[in-house]
Amino acid sequence: MKSTPAGTVSLWRHGDFVRYWSACAVDIVGSGVTSVALPLIAVVSLHASVWEVSLLSFAERLPPLLVALPAGALADRHRKRPVMIGAVLVCGAVFAAVPLADAADHLSFPLLYAVALAGSTASLFASTTRISYLPSLLPGERLLEANAKVGAVASLADSAGAQLGGVVVAGCGAARAVCLDVASYLVCALLLGGIRTPEPAPSRSARAGSLLGEMKEGVRYVVRHPTIRPLLLTGTAYTGVFAFLTTLWSVYLLRDLHYSATTLGTLLSVAALGGVAGALTVRRLVDRYGSARVMLSALAITPFTEVPLLLVGPGRPGQVAIAAGLFVQLACATAQGSTQRSIRQAVCEPGMQGRMLATGQWITYGTRPLAALLAGATGTWVGLWNSLALGTAALAAPFLVLLCSFPRTLRQTPAAPPTTA
Repeated sequence: MKSTPAGTVSLWRHGDFVRYWSACAVDIVGSGVTSVALPLIAVVSLHASVWEVSLLSFAERLPPLLVALPAGALADRHRKRPVMIGAVLVCGAVFAAVPLADAADHLSFPLLYAVALAGSTASLFASTTRISYLPSLLPGERLLEANAKVGAVASLADSAGAQLGGVVVAGCGAARAVCLDVASYLVCALLLGGIRTPEPAPSRSARAGSLLGEMKEGVRYVVRHPTIRPLLLTGTAYTGVFAFLTTLWSVYLLRDLHYSATTLGTLLSVAALGGVAGALTVRRLVDRYGSARVMLSALAITPFTEVPLLLVGPGRPGQVAIAAGLFVQLACATAQGSTQRSIRQAVCEPGMQGRMLATGQWITYGTRPLAALLAGATGTWVGLWNSLALGTAALAAPFLVLLCSFPRTLRQTPAAPPTTA
């Protein structure tokens, strides 16, 4: 039996959830440092062109398209906690190559591409099992609260990591700053290893079927589900457009607006604080206005948050305007993301959690490498500012997709389906 608190008891008294929550926080702090360090290594240390930056983004975002489906099928075949621990240890080993290569004076684009590809692959296995593990740790009625708490700490940790990354990069160099990310993976593995709640064994049918057959079953389940399918289509449009924008974002700030590493880290950290605000308010907003209205409102506001980036110039006023826009942007992203993730987890059958999540990543994140290449080509041909303007206009697409879909009628998170023996 799960050692789960009652619905009225704070999740902070659930020891295993606190360990899970802490592991997420530590992992994201380290990744926040690397999110500042890697673009600076490419743009400043290796003098990357727009196309080379887009190729780095392509390598980082390719794994969901290649391995998300088998990752989900494997997650449903095995207990998830050992897979989580193994994956984060692999991440630590992969990213350790960056400071080691820097110490040996062998930093290069091929190495960065390889690290981005391998690290993103291991991170995909870790995130697939970690997110699909949550419903086995807590009952369905606590998922929105749990996702909101994880979202809040993720945003706060991302903020701290980005700010810390800017400071550490300025102090000791971008490549050495990645050592903090390596250490964070080790701590994350220790915290996950301390979870004691028994995890149900996978069903015999999950272990007996072929991997390809289970992958196909997961795709069919998602495509035919009346609630999960439109939510994933919305997420696909949202993720694809943002992959396009974020590929160009750091290059535009560093080169056209002449921002420093510390300023870039500060902007990323302020943006992440917006995610904290979204996570802290989403449960009350959903209770008051309903799930569909929260998601639609967040998606409707999002295009306007990119406008300051297009209008401002170098200098402090521009930095403040961009930071304010990013703060609201991340608040909206976290609110709608936590809501739709909780709905998908709640309506999904227990034996399909891993495959549902992985199929969603395959569909949603599969657009990101293509968007990164498109951003590189567009930025090279029509310029960075024009490309960012096109991406900003395209942010209306996710709102229109959700507006025309069934989940717009949802008011509360649906009840979880019964667990079958």
